[in-house]
Formats: sequence, structure tokens, C-alpha cells
Amino acid sequence: MATATPAEPTSPVPDPGTDGLALAVEPPALQRHAVLLRQLRGFCVVAVICTATSMLMYAGLRPLAGTQWANAISLILCSVLNTDLNRRISFDVHERRLWLVDQRRGLWIMLLALAMTSGSLWVLGLVNPHASIKLELAVIVLGNVASAVARFLLLRYWIFRRLRAGHAKY
Repeated sequence: MATATPAEPTSPVPDPGTDGLALAVEPPALQRHAVLLRQLRGFCVVAVICTATSMLMYAGLRPLAGTQWANAISLILCSVLNTDLNRRISFDVHERRLWLVDQRRGLWIMLLALAMTSGSLWVLGLVNPHASIKLELAVIVLGNVASAVARFLLLRYWIFRRLRAGHAKY
């Protein structure tokens, strides 16, 4: 009496396009949302890079400029970096065409994060006027995390909507 052997689970196979392993067969849900998942993965990488850069700038500027100015300067400078990295890493836009337009729109998005972090720092100053720089940095990071969802959606559906509309890659 022969028994059927269960099918072997999909095992990882080397994928020459990446430096890691990939599943031989992707589930249909991942196939449908592959672009979104790639964009989210890139966005998270950029977020870590820009948050670390912004925090270092803030910590360096705070003794000279105060909390609000250090926050504003670091966010404005990191906004240019953030938009450029998201163009390349998250949305696969490598040409310089429309770079200035994208940067201008990215600065508008930065105003959301600036409002959230500045407001948070203002409230912290009222509640704890002698807060440590570590607490200020934590408040800024929480404000940036809170605005990250809006940032991604605005990047995807406003700044880089041309990519979703099927226009040529920029």
C-alpha cells in the first residue's frame, strides 16, 4: 500500500539579484503588493538613516541654537536628504529630472514633521522646563515616528504619483 508523501515546503533558493535567499514561489499576496513592500522597505531604511542624522545634528546644534531652532535646522537639512534618498531607494527614481520639484514638495511634507516635533518640544518645555537632551531626543523621535505614516503616504500619492500613473521612470 503506497502512501502519498506530503509536498515539501518551499525552500529558500539563492537569488542572483539579491545577496540573500528568496523563496522559490512568492505567495500571491506578496506578488500583488511587491512594489508597495519594496517602497515600504526602502522608506524604513531611509527613515533610520535620516533620523540618526537629524538626531546628531540636533544634539550638536542644541547648545548653540536652543531646542526649537536646532530642531528646525536639523529637520530642514534632513528633509533634502530624506527626499533624495526616498527618490532613489524607495521609489527607484534616479534621474535628476524633476529633482527640484520633488525637493520643494518634500519641504512641504517636512512642515508636518516640524509642526509635530516643535509642538511636542513646546509641550515638553511647559511640563519639564529642565528636560535632558535625551528626553528631548526621545520626544523628537516620537514626533517623527508619528508623522512617518503621513510622510510615506504623501510621498507615494502626491510627490511620486507620476510613477503609479504609468509614466516613464524618471
